[in-house]
Amino acid sequence: MTDWDSLRYILAVAREGGLSGAARVLGVNHATVSRQLAKAEDAAGVRFFTRLASGLQPTEAGQVAIAHAEEVEARMVALDMALAARDETEEGELKVTIPPLMAEDHFAEDIKEFKALHPGIDVHLLGATEILNLHRREADVALRVTQSPEESLWGRMVTPQRAGWFASPEFVERYLDVIEGRDTDNALPYIAFSTWFAATPAGLFSDLPPVRAAIKTDDMVSAMSLARQGMGMVRSSHLLGSCDPGLVRVPGLPLSDHVPIWVLTHPDLRHVPRVTEFMRFIAARITARRALYMGPDEASANTSTGSDGAKLEGTVTEVAE
Repeated sequence: MTDWDSLRYILAVAREGGLSGAARVLGVNHATVSRQLAKAEDAAGVRFFTRLASGLQPTEAGQVAIAHAEEVEARMVALDMALAARDETEEGELKVTIPPLMAEDHFAEDIKEFKALHPGIDVHLLGATEILNLHRREADVALRVTQSPEESLWGRMVTPQRAGWFASPEFVERYLDVIEGRDTDNALPYIAFSTWFAATPAGLFSDLPPVRAAIKTDDMVSAMSLARQGMGMVRSSHLLGSCDPGLVRVPGLPLSDHVPIWVLTHPDLRHVPRVTEFMRFIAARITARRALYMGPDEASANTSTGSDGAKLEGTVTEVAE
């Protein structure tokens, strides 16, 4: 067995732990993965995986095949990057990954304007919740919300962010006495995230009146929906909270530093014209909307710092090449 097609199926099954996951990442159906895996095993005369109740476990032969598949993949990606780096055309496909919650109306306007300026660039948006690997060229450009982007990537911090507490107008009216300190017998209900119970963010409740967890979730989409229903107030970035028509900022509760937004690419792609044009364009658009990410009382905010401690307020910082 020497063909890359067989190796990539083996690699996908190993990484995903089963046929269904491999089918999803390869963009084929379950039967195709099963058929290709059986074909590879028949050709090699060995079994690459042991079928267990918990999933597919690589055999000793499978581990050898996986190791070789990773080497082949690395060489193919390196070749792809080397050829892409020499692409001097402004037209062609541009794969952009962005967290789904960031792909709101303002970003849609950005894409509309970019397409009007560059009709020959075929923008492919990837809104998956998992972080796509730029080194394997799962995307060309990534918009990421992070304190510390990979040092092996190249790009810019385009804006710091702040976060605050948001709730439905009816919730604010109902609990106004608690919010303003006139009612000290009751606590302010909030929507808690599951991760907070393992490690509560420092200072999260230090500037708040007495609070209590009304409900727990591990998902921001459901948290925002619960807040709209008046279940409690929710802590979100100022971007998300202020753009939600069903929510208002809870009065008197201060904004605090949140995770900044970066635009990143693989170093080998930074001189590709369509990558350069998109990164320059989107960085300018997001930076121009800084007030939306920081909130109306930005002047009183502490200056944010980057992962290397450098001042980021009003500046653009490049990730190490």
